[in-house]
Amino acid sequence: MYRSIANGAAAILALYVPATNAFWRLECSGSVGMARIDPLMDFGGLSGHVHTIKGGSAFSSTSTADDLLKSKCQSCDVAQDKSAYWAPPLYFMADDGTMTLVPEKPPFKAYYELDTGLTSDGKPQTVEPFPNDFHMISGTNTRRNTTLSGPDPSEYRGPFPDENNSQREERAIGFNCMNYANPSLAEDALSRHHLPEKSWIDSNCPDGIRLELGFPSCWNGEMDGGEDHKSHVAFPHWIKAGDCPPGFDRRLPFLMYETIVDTAMFIGKSGKFVLGNGDPTGKPTLALVSDSLLFMVDRCSGYGYHGDFIAAWDEGVLQQAVKQCTDKRGDMRLCGVFEFTDKPASCTLENLPSELKDENTVGPLQGLPGGCEVEYGPEPAIKGKGATGSSSGGKSAGKSVEKFVGKPEKAPAEDYSSPAAPAPAPVENKLPAAPQKAAVGEVEDKGDDYEAPPQLPPAAPATTPPPSADSAVAGQAGNIISKSLYTDGRVVHEHVVVMHEVTVTEGGVKAKRTPEAKAEHVKRHGHRHHHPMQHGVGGRRMR
Repeated sequence: MYRSIANGAAAILALYVPATNAFWRLECSGSVGMARIDPLMDFGGLSGHVHTIKGGSAFSSTSTADDLLKSKCQSCDVAQDKSAYWAPPLYFMADDGTMTLVPEKPPFKAYYELDTGLTSDGKPQTVEPFPNDFHMISGTNTRRNTTLSGPDPSEYRGPFPDENNSQREERAIGFNCMNYANPSLAEDALSRHHLPEKSWIDSNCPDGIRLELGFPSCWNGEMDGGEDHKSHVAFPHWIKAGDCPPGFDRRLPFLMYETIVDTAMFIGKSGKFVLGNGDPTGKPTLALVSDSLLFMVDRCSGYGYHGDFIAAWDEGVLQQAVKQCTDKRGDMRLCGVFEFTDKPASCTLENLPSELKDENTVGPLQGLPGGCEVEYGPEPAIKGKGATGSSSGGKSAGKSVEKFVGKPEKAPAEDYSSPAAPAPAPVENKLPAAPQKAAVGEVEDKGDDYEAPPQLPPAAPATTPPPSADSAVAGQAGNIISKSLYTDGRVVHEHVVVMHEVTVTEGGVKAKRTPEAKAEHVKRHGHRHHHPMQHGVGGRRMR
């Protein structure tokens, strides 16, 4: 039972919420390496983009579970786990195209959650362990746009029974703004599905960004999904919990990656953040208003974030853990099944390909490793645009390449460059003292603090009338030709399209009176930093 305020009256709503069962956090103190290796998508060759790799040291472009189980060491804390966990890192791209790796703030965490639901014919499910050599991918490398609507971060947490699996996959990506000094601004895991532009991150996230990626837990019994390595799995209708769609009635643990990156190191520096697969933020793109009018949209991205997994646990260990590790605090040391290793942070790849031994993946370098192009949406990126097989020689990957993919699109229903919460004043241009690991755990280990919250309808939009935008564009040449309003939580936005007379040259012929439209955001905040619902989650950190 949770309290909801509607029209000034208190209403008590009883809603079905999937039970949160046992889970544990597998921590990885280090990475075995960063390299353009991907045994699922680029078996036996070099990948078009770089990945940060956790797990067994025998990881290679041809890895199987049998290979990984022979690893000499592992970068994760549990000795019986030689599985492979990999995803693209985050880079800072300066205005001159220079790339520098945004370092991680260890440990990386892989959550194994034992949430259940019903089969498509209404039967209760039992969670099964990942079989060894089970493969899967979550996320879509080439995605550069979103099909989701509504405010982002969203306070509406599901269910999503009418969405297809691709849309649910978009909801399984999260970019959580970290601000330890202000718990009232804490965000739910998997609630922000885009990577905000850098200026917003600089002003709001002094402790970095947490990259979050959830994997499907509904399964059809196959070990792999074929070419895309995901067709054998599907998301339940609550994303991490809930019921499974027809054809995917078996249940696996809900696996989620959590990586905190130290974006605060780049506060005040001019540029943008770019994922290692060439997925950028902060590039103005053309959006179609009518047949002849265009305006600029500063589009955020991160939609192409993705990750891969190969299961490789010592025989019988994961089976025992699924049955015996039933604590809801997530501490693996409370379960006697697991054994822990010494110095996992020192473990490195055993067999790095010769072409990659001198490749600079940290920076500074011109362009992304392997010559991977930075590709803006709205259309999907063109797969394989990295210089596969080339090496940057430890110095440079070549000139940074930036390009748009796709034609101008219709104006979006939501402005994804504007977060739901208003930005406070910029923080000082320095890195705050990093909290000790125990301090982070203190926030996370609050029992059931990541239980699925009651799924209330979205909060009603603010009723405060927006200010006129005329004053915001006063003094600019041109006439106001249209206005449009939309609300985003308690923020009211007004788009103002201004007609300007300009001259452009196309094909050697000059044409006059080509319309150039500018969108001016005028925002009015009904309640600054007001969070009407906390969902009962302590700090709203991921456990």
